[in-house]
Amino acid sequence: MLVGAAVLGIGSLGAVAQAATTATPVTSTATADITPGTITLSSAPSFQFGTVAASANDASYTSTSTSGILDIADAGTGTGYTVTVAASPFTATGGAALKNAQLSLDNKETDPIKADDVDNVSTPPTLVANLSLSSSPVTVLSAAAGSGVGAYSGTYGATDASLKVPAGNIGGSYSSTLTWTLANAPA
Repeated sequence: MLVGAAVLGIGSLGAVAQAATTATPVTSTATADITPGTITLSSAPSFQFGTVAASANDASYTSTSTSGILDIADAGTGTGYTVTVAASPFTATGGAALKNAQLSLDNKETDPIKADDVDNVSTPPTLVANLSLSSSPVTVLSAAAGSGVGAYSGTYGATDASLKVPAGNIGGSYSSTLTWTLANAPA
């Protein structure tokens, strides 16, 4: 037994009681210098009315298709921006004009402007739904300072444009040039 007690005593001599310690937090930093890029307008929609019958009276035609989308991207500037659109008079190849014709955009889409990335944290720009176009630019899209950062797409449906043609115009193949302009300034 003495040997057992001696072995037991030797075993307990080797154990040293440890006091509980509290860890002191250590801090560090993570840094990132993100250089703002630019704001770009890379594409805009076109509207087609197809072949329609001329009328002896005032006539209103609805677009039959739309091609392209309104693509805008703000690579981190946050300065805000405005996009305007102007329409040239409708003219035929030979130079004949479609007198006093009025082109309008009425965006009826449920979600006409959305971020290209689903996790975009910026407030999206505002798309003006109903516009009458002329040779003077009108605002179609705007973002206040601090919003509209990231890439966005604006869509128009096939029937979102209309063309009012007054009586007395001559039939022909007419076209109008739409000029979409980006201003790097908030509305």
